[in-house]
Amino acid sequence: MKEFLVGLALITVAASECKIPTKHYKTMACTAVRDSKSDCPTRFECPSITQHDNSKCYFDGKTYELTELIPNALVSPFCSAQCYCRNAAPFAQFRCSHIDCTDFLQRFNYDDCIRTYKPKSCCSTGKVCGEQRKKLAKCELNGSEYLAGQRMYPSSNKCFTCICHEGFSEANITVDPNCYESTCGFELFYSKQAYSGGIPVYFEDRCCPWEWRMPKESDKLIEKSGRTTSGDPALQCKYGKLTMNIGDTLDPEEAEGFTYTCTCAIPPLAQCVKSRNAVVKID
Repeated sequence: MKEFLVGLALITVAASECKIPTKHYKTMACTAVRDSKSDCPTRFECPSITQHDNSKCYFDGKTYELTELIPNALVSPFCSAQCYCRNAAPFAQFRCSHIDCTDFLQRFNYDDCIRTYKPKSCCSTGKVCGEQRKKLAKCELNGSEYLAGQRMYPSSNKCFTCICHEGFSEANITVDPNCYESTCGFELFYSKQAYSGGIPVYFEDRCCPWEWRMPKESDKLIEKSGRTTSGDPALQCKYGKLTMNIGDTLDPEEAEGFTYTCTCAIPPLAQCVKSRNAVVKID
């Protein structure tokens, strides 16, 4: 067993399992640098950050030239289409058309019908009602029952979505063709924040960053107790005017019932955890 710093809390996890979220690095096609002493990467090398070309766009590991389109199949899960790279300030960004599903423009009998989906689809592909619904195969997941064609979100792997089908087994989701790993869409919609000094904010059990926190003049650095200053910039997180060594945190920030705890855990980006504040009941 080993301990890792997440936010300000130390958590103990089984060997070979890193509990620090790194989905943003995978989305940016960064390369993990590891050593034998830790189950988590020591740092990531991220050319899309360190060698960012302001005249190009980046999405899910690929670089796009101005006017170049992303294949619609790749952006369909975000209910988007015709996403193309366009010139903008301070750097090129994607512009997309939004898909309005007809499903939600008409009444739906939730008591008698279900909507059915295909992997990586935005809109439903059909519906099943009445006696036909009763004939559908059933799936058990997370203590709930689903019918064939319905979307499911395994709690055992928060980055996967599955479509219920006959013979479904949660143990096989990584090889099941009806299950797929989520692609984070922040490069489509939040590229300015992601590539101009922001840090990812993870919330509850979400796979992808929930939002991006931008540097503020009020940010205060809390140095890790007993640490010595690192002389290796590769093992530091740059955040606005601050240089954070591994284990350093920002002074926690509270806003609208939530607390943001931000840490330099795996450079080059610090990251935040957004948690709900406890509700105090007064009798």
